[in-house]
Amino acid sequence: MKQILLLTAVLISNITFGQNFPGNDVDLLLNKEIKVQEKDESLQKYGYDHFYVNDKLKKKYACCESYNSKYSELVGKVFKVLSAEPYKNIIGTDKFKLQIENAETGIIYFDYDPKYEHSFPFEVIGGLDLPEDFYCKKIETTTDKFDGKTTSRSDYSEGVSFVKVTKDGTSNIYMSINELGSTINVGKKGLILLLENGKKIERPNAEIDAKVNKGGSGYLYSTFIELTKEEIDLIINNPITDNRLYIYDGQIKNGAKLSEYLKCLSK
Repeated sequence: MKQILLLTAVLISNITFGQNFPGNDVDLLLNKEIKVQEKDESLQKYGYDHFYVNDKLKKKYACCESYNSKYSELVGKVFKVLSAEPYKNIIGTDKFKLQIENAETGIIYFDYDPKYEHSFPFEVIGGLDLPEDFYCKKIETTTDKFDGKTTSRSDYSEGVSFVKVTKDGTSNIYMSINELGSTINVGKKGLILLLENGKKIERPNAEIDAKVNKGGSGYLYSTFIELTKEEIDLIINNPITDNRLYIYDGQIKNGAKLSEYLKCLSK
């Protein structure tokens, strides 16, 4: 199930609702304290990946559980981020070496990938101080050179994305959402979103697509719906907390982030 982060957005001169992952804006982590989060019991045997004893990123810290750092050696530890050095890995991917320090471990290094939130195992204590345009600048917009139609998309955040399509001065906003299920059900319908204020958005006729989950076990259920103006306003002001696709449920902990994306697309 999706594990995403939810807190209410506060907008004054910046956003400070407990966002943990800065993406390419890695400098936002400098001098911050970051805490290694717990894992589900079934995943603890795999330890933690991407922790190294030095900046060569060759020797894993506290090795080894499934070739990774031992779970018990890192869980719950709080580190201060001292520096973030950009580099390219062997296949040319842009990444960063985070130099982090803890009184018990001393200085060690974390191999940070700005593209993948799921590989960042930390909670930023106090959250990040995000600039007001942090999410809006992550929206990607393309224009069809034949008909002038523009399409703006938010990042997928643990299975949820928003799309805005504008043509001839008219805009429509859509929501794409997926959820994992352990059994196969084809031709089913029904989407329910629970919001922070206790209200629901119910789409009993939303068609659900089912596919084999190529990234793991089970099946991937998804739907794509156009949002009404009322639904858009509800989600912007009341972050999503849970979703149900047919009978498959997911908890959304980063509803405030999704609300920010939707707010950007609504401008």
